[in-house]
Amino acid sequence: MREHSYANRQWKWAEIDFQSEEPELRKMTSGYKVSDKWLKKVGDEKHNNLQMNRNVNEKEVIWGSLVFGVNPADEDSQKILHFFLSENMLITSNLDFFSVEDLDKELIRKNMESADTAVEGMMSITNEIITDILGQIDEMEINVRKLMWKLEKSNGQKVMNHLMGVRQQLLILKNMIIPIREMHMVVKEIFGETVQDKKLYKKAGEQLDRCQYLVSEYTQEVATMINFEEIIASVKGNEVMKTLTVITLLFTPISAWGAWWGMNFVHMPELDWQLGYLFAGIFIVINTSILAVFIKKKGWLGDLLSMKKN
Repeated sequence: MREHSYANRQWKWAEIDFQSEEPELRKMTSGYKVSDKWLKKVGDEKHNNLQMNRNVNEKEVIWGSLVFGVNPADEDSQKILHFFLSENMLITSNLDFFSVEDLDKELIRKNMESADTAVEGMMSITNEIITDILGQIDEMEINVRKLMWKLEKSNGQKVMNHLMGVRQQLLILKNMIIPIREMHMVVKEIFGETVQDKKLYKKAGEQLDRCQYLVSEYTQEVATMINFEEIIASVKGNEVMKTLTVITLLFTPISAWGAWWGMNFVHMPELDWQLGYLFAGIFIVINTSILAVFIKKKGWLGDLLSMKKN
């Protein structure tokens, strides 16, 4: 366990292993009404979790776990920050949290030195987690831009798969932002409105607003691109069906007359005609030509010919 004191020892930050140092965790939280179930299982927790003491006559405290640092391509890449927070004490896990390279631990410690309470210390960590999420959003913006131009040039299964991948990434980002926003709201609910004027708390709120705005806008952009892709696929599908229908219509005369003259009746005068074969060919060509002229006048060939030119 590593312990740090700040603001002339008015509050402290303890980094412990929530699995191997459970007795130490119980000792430090003994003065608070904390769930025994959480103390037993927190080291193995793999999901977001947020709990608090709702009794106004007891010490204000919140505890739980935050999921962050998720790679969309790897479900097992997520990191977990287990924490316990009172006004004068912050306890965090020191394994998953400090294995994340994108978090600036030195900046976290410097911000903690200027923090008056443990709540502000927690906001220092929260700000760095949100900054990491903003970095992921910036990377995703590049993918969205590439998709916009790729969709203009061509569409197909590859583009659709790319769109689905970006949409999944947006869902993961949103899933990370929601519990952080909840914790930010709960801090104000538990510790009172005095915390909302603190610099680090306000900064966290502003960053969360920016995260949610960007994710919402990119979600809308991706949804628009997916709709556009579906419209293109639908139009192309309709053109294919129209082409097949026209081809089927043009071959109807030869199919119909071929079936007629292919019947095995004994008395079929046409079969004995000297020029019967030539007559049948000319007759079928005339029928097909009449049908083709009719289709063209109806405008059913117009879109197909225009599409071919384009």
